[in-house]
Amino acid sequence: MEIDKQNTDLKKLALIKAACNLIAIKGFEGLRIREIAANVGINAATLYYYYPTKEALIDDLVSYVFNQMRIFEEEAPGTPREQLHAHLTRLYRKMLDEPGIFAVFIEIQLRMERTDNHETFKSFTNAWHVKLEKLIQTGIKQGYWPNYLEADHAANTIIMLMQGAFLTVSSNPRRVENSIAQLERWLIGR
Repeated sequence: MEIDKQNTDLKKLALIKAACNLIAIKGFEGLRIREIAANVGINAATLYYYYPTKEALIDDLVSYVFNQMRIFEEEAPGTPREQLHAHLTRLYRKMLDEPGIFAVFIEIQLRMERTDNHETFKSFTNAWHVKLEKLIQTGIKQGYWPNYLEADHAANTIIMLMQGAFLTVSSNPRRVENSIAQLERWLIGR
């Protein structure tokens, strides 16, 4: 019984990775069940055993992308400033190491409003926002950032900057690195 679950989980992961690869190459519009299945060595009917709908596959794909980006990973101990720096640095390094996963993120983001998977994506981005907002609120209370800083707006700004970085990192990684450094300087008022 346990082996069947492991095999199912491995096959689902292979299908998710195949879908990610297709999206990174062809965009969201190029995502075809038949092609995903073929890339994993199964037929399309078998894919529906693992995922009864394309939307179910995309829900798991969204979860996989966020997990691969490591957005929700626990930050190392330290001050809120150090934790934010670690978060931004980790995302930047991940962008350099695995640009395809961020290409998939952008593709999903651009099309989520028009799909049934909008709520899944929205729940993940909201959780990211809450994580950053709490971190910034803690930093303001502890005196690491100015008290006039609006934690909600700062969290939005960070997310928007990082989403823009996802689009440009492959063509100009230095510019992304400099933008992140500038953001951190603005936050500390220097």
